[in-house]
Amino acid sequence: MIDRSSTLPVFVFIGIPLTVLLAYFGLNYSGFCFAKMRYLSDEENIKLGFDALNNAEKLRINLAGKMQYSEFIKYKSFDEYIKENPDCCAINPPGGSDLPPPEYLERIFGYHSGKFVQINFKVRYLDEAVTKYQKIRADIPLQNCGKVVSFD
Repeated sequence: MIDRSSTLPVFVFIGIPLTVLLAYFGLNYSGFCFAKMRYLSDEENIKLGFDALNNAEKLRINLAGKMQYSEFIKYKSFDEYIKENPDCCAINPPGGSDLPPPEYLERIFGYHSGKFVQINFKVRYLDEAVTKYQKIRADIPLQNCGKVVSFD
């Protein structure tokens, strides 16, 4: 006869915590935001990517044939930007990104959602008191809760 009472403590002390950890890592890998207890929508991710660009002090644009960081005219809101650029943005578009893929550990710990926002951003800047425009493409990787992934 098998004594099953000795397997119960093993299951309780090893099996349950292991199951909880696997569920946690699996949800992180899939992009679940534990702070909000839900997945972020594509629109939320695009807005967060836009905010990261629009709140930057300077953006890299082509001035006089050279790529330089320049100050730019910020948009008042995301809605203003979308009105002017309705097809500006996508999440993980076909053709991918120029960015390296996230590492496995970044995904299971929630430091990278596996998604990036691609924005064709119309940069408005002043050149000799004349407002000019230049489009740049930005690939913005996000963490599970929408924070921009830092490469520092």
